[in-house]
Amino acid sequence: MMRELSRREFIKFASAGIAAATAGAGSELCGAADRKRRPNVLYVFADQMRAAAMGCMGNTCVKTPNLDALAGQGLLLTNAMSCSPVCSPYRAQLMTGRYGHTTGVIHNDIKLPNTETTLPEMLKRAGYSTGYIGKWHLNGDRSGFVKPEDRQGWDYWAALACSHQYFKTRYFRDTPEPIPINGYEPDVQTDLAIEFIKQNRDRPFCLAVSFGPPHNPYRAPAKFDIYDPAKLPLRPNVPPGQAEKWRPQIAQYYGLVTSLDANIARMMKALETLGIAEDTIFCFSSDHGDMLGSQGHRLKQRPWEESVNVPFIMRYPRRLGPGRKSDVLLASVDVMPTLLGFCGATVPAGVQGRDLSGVLAGDGGDEPTMVYFANTHRGGGPGTDWRGIRTKRWKYAYHAKGDWVLYDLAADPYEMNNLIGDPKYKAKRDELRALLDARRKELGDKAELVGQLAPTRAKPRL
Repeated sequence: MMRELSRREFIKFASAGIAAATAGAGSELCGAADRKRRPNVLYVFADQMRAAAMGCMGNTCVKTPNLDALAGQGLLLTNAMSCSPVCSPYRAQLMTGRYGHTTGVIHNDIKLPNTETTLPEMLKRAGYSTGYIGKWHLNGDRSGFVKPEDRQGWDYWAALACSHQYFKTRYFRDTPEPIPINGYEPDVQTDLAIEFIKQNRDRPFCLAVSFGPPHNPYRAPAKFDIYDPAKLPLRPNVPPGQAEKWRPQIAQYYGLVTSLDANIARMMKALETLGIAEDTIFCFSSDHGDMLGSQGHRLKQRPWEESVNVPFIMRYPRRLGPGRKSDVLLASVDVMPTLLGFCGATVPAGVQGRDLSGVLAGDGGDEPTMVYFANTHRGGGPGTDWRGIRTKRWKYAYHAKGDWVLYDLAADPYEMNNLIGDPKYKAKRDELRALLDARRKELGDKAELVGQLAPTRAKPRL
């Protein structure tokens, strides 16, 4: 039986664990001169947060003052995309810079092979201390405990495989004994993150913080239950007559987002207090979005923007000026090599994403012209097994039954006019399909699309 820890006991316990986990890390570090060349990395990502759920992305309802401030101090990427908009595939792409058909992580609850080369492994070679806090979901199951040999290069560990119990839950360190969390999970995870940062302020570190919210169940902490459903406008692509169904969920979703925003402020303040904010790459993103009634759908796995367009803010004063907004196409497979590029670390062979550090910093280089999407999931019908492509203006996707969607995003940002059957756009449809097929062949994605997968559970676990 787990004994609940007081906040003071918890912080003391966490500090001791972080010190032990990072002792001896960074043995290749060469001293102060090297410290100046290598920035810290703080990569914070939510679960199931769509890009449109931030004030800095034009949402006038949700309160995200700290994320908006972070964007104002750095770079806001409006075209950041989850190449496989479901949890495990995105996380594998973030760790490896490789697509799911290459690593084998094509849907949830598939283990990332230990043979893959990961972001923390490459940064450890460059002298970094590494730490992971929060949801992992790359262990092949949801049992909670992840063995040290399966942590893919993360030294400090305060995580669990997968859970969306945000109140009075638990996490694991290096043994199967659960450590109780008495309170709201993201608050405690932020406590752990701040302690890790304090312990490692004198050496370069890479810390990933994986929050569970705003993933359903949509229940915000009482302090952040501040949104009146009746006053929330819906996106235009929510079908008529469905307002009463979705507004209460969106109100709680926004509360969860605002609660995360408050913890972003705490981490930023810690960096500033320690005097290392200027030397830290602070990223905020998400693994995928949430439809929340748009197009009449819930959750993710779909090609529409609410599912695939994710937040992406990067603050790094040494290379990125403040107050910048960019429409550069950033795919989830690009994040790993781009962070390595900013850190001056080697991008390993086999990475399929691009190092866009030079492009984002304004140092030149060709921008990506497209993002490739590949979604496969157990238990769905047409729409859960699909391939797609997105340029800055156009989006096209097909599933097992053929052409599916075609949108002109410049003229139709809410994707309300599917042009797939319009003869006036046949040439554009054929052009985009040819580009998609060529890219698919280039990447070696040979999987046959199916219209209905035999479910392995009564309901698919999303």
